[in-house]
Amino acid sequence: MREAFKVSNVPFYREMARRIGKDTMQMLIDSLGYGRRYDTFRIKDNIDTFWLDNTLKVTADEQLGLVKKLYFRQLPFQNREQEIVRSMMIQESNDKYILAFKTGWGTTDKGTQLGWVVGWIEENKHVYPFALNLESEDANIDMVRVRMEILRSILKQLGFFEGRK
Repeated sequence: MREAFKVSNVPFYREMARRIGKDTMQMLIDSLGYGRRYDTFRIKDNIDTFWLDNTLKVTADEQLGLVKKLYFRQLPFQNREQEIVRSMMIQESNDKYILAFKTGWGTTDKGTQLGWVVGWIEENKHVYPFALNLESEDANIDMVRVRMEILRSILKQLGFFEGRK
């Protein structure tokens, strides 16, 4: 699971969703209030693609709210489970900062590329959650690279990575 999480292994997650099942997955999403901004979300026959096929509409505010609740262990799950996910999100950790995030990449209903980076940076025991959402009509854009360059640039402009925040 840890390896699949780091590389966003879609076949792994699709199989896990099938094993969890539609009813349980629907109950979990409902308990989070996730992806409901536009309408009440319902998993239909797409148990293993609903987060990939533009069925689940999630806003940056919802992403930010979810990551804040995860960081402060306020999700409707056991603390141990939340801690496991938190630890899997840590991408960099040194004496100046901890950078934790999960990425996402797909296409919109219009066919444009959609990139996410959602997580937090922690410096001097202060946490700063973030949600970056990037959309591009350029089919040739290297979304994997560009989204991280933009995130790092923004965080650097805000004074992060130096351990002084």
